[in-house]
Amino acid sequence: MKIISSPAKLMKLENDKTPLRTTSPKFIKEAELIHKYLKPKTPKYLSELMEISQKLADENWQRNQIWKAKPSKKESSQAIYSFNGEVYKGLDVASLDEKAMEYLRKNFRMISGLYGLLRPSDNIMPYRLEMGRKFKFEKNKDLYSFWREKITNELKSELKKDEILLNVASNEYAKVLDKKKLENHLVNVEFKEIRNGKPKTIVVYTKHARGLLARFCAETNAKNLNDVKAFNTNKYLFDEKLSTKNNLVFIR
Repeated sequence: MKIISSPAKLMKLENDKTPLRTTSPKFIKEAELIHKYLKPKTPKYLSELMEISQKLADENWQRNQIWKAKPSKKESSQAIYSFNGEVYKGLDVASLDEKAMEYLRKNFRMISGLYGLLRPSDNIMPYRLEMGRKFKFEKNKDLYSFWREKITNELKSELKKDEILLNVASNEYAKVLDKKKLENHLVNVEFKEIRNGKPKTIVVYTKHARGLLARFCAETNAKNLNDVKAFNTNKYLFDEKLSTKNNLVFIR
């Protein structure tokens, strides 16, 4: 089983020794190409493109000026330790043992607007470039058109014939996948809260729960759908009535 996730807007550098041997991103040449067109963009452009404050735009302009494909250890860290959003707070890799980390190394993948597809051990620098933003370069109208075939084919090559691709990515990032090519593998996940007697999706809880589910899979060495359905962290329970073959729903 493979697990696909989103990155996070919040990032940090974690240079401490990890149980994973550092690797280079699969699509680092493609990242260099994107960066070639991203680096000259002004803070004003970045602010408008990503709908962020001038302060954040200035910060990310600075990041773009120093970004490099082969950074030093002080300038970079492994992807799984670099993201710091709600998903990764739920995953909490710093507290996982080596066996669980090895599971993530083999099975956990992160979609990225800049790097395309990341393994936990891939060495990256802080950046901000969300997949859903209308960043145009060369003949590409956006990042989806640039990445769709590349990311889909790479995932397809990693999957065995009947292997599951568990999608805990946000809609913004999952949209880059060619669903038809992955239809025999892809299984989506939803998390809902009972509010006034009805199941409701609450984004901040959903993000955290995605990380909790990935952690659960790593800790239990989950291999199939039945293993995933056993997820019961933070009072979440699998709801068979609301679920379908390709869409699992957990409620609390």
